Amino acid sequence: MKVRDLMTYPILTVGVDTTVFDAIQMMVRDRRASILVVEGDLLKQVVGIATTCGMFKQVFARGIDPKNVMIWEIMTPAPLVTIGPNASTKKAAEMMMEHNIRRLPVVECGALVGIITSKDLLRCVDGSGESDV
Repeated sequence: MKVRDLMTYPILTVGVDTTVFDAIQMMVRDRRASILVVEGDLLKQVVGIATTCGMFKQVFARGIDPKNVMIWEIMTPAPLVTIGPNASTKKAAEMMMEHNIRRLPVVECGALVGIITSKDLLRCVDGSGESDV
């Protein structure tokens, strides 16, 4: 199975000038645990990723008002580990384990085309415990 078969699209993105509060509202609305941070008008370039875990550790656990924190302040900055849409899901799982991450932006010809998560990869596992990953 290929990454393109499991990746999520459209990708939830925000600009670097977005507050953590606004990003959280988007994530809740779209039921996402992460959001990619982009720059640029026409050709959006990924400059980082922010996750609910990171937001809790860096904002809420410190008692900081998320309306006073910009997303660029708490994101994991680029370069991010990425994968191509034609890569195997096994390769995606290996990369996630190697880098201890749960999300891989999917990039083709320099453009962001999707995201694959560890949760997406669980869909490869059938009822017998065998995996196509």
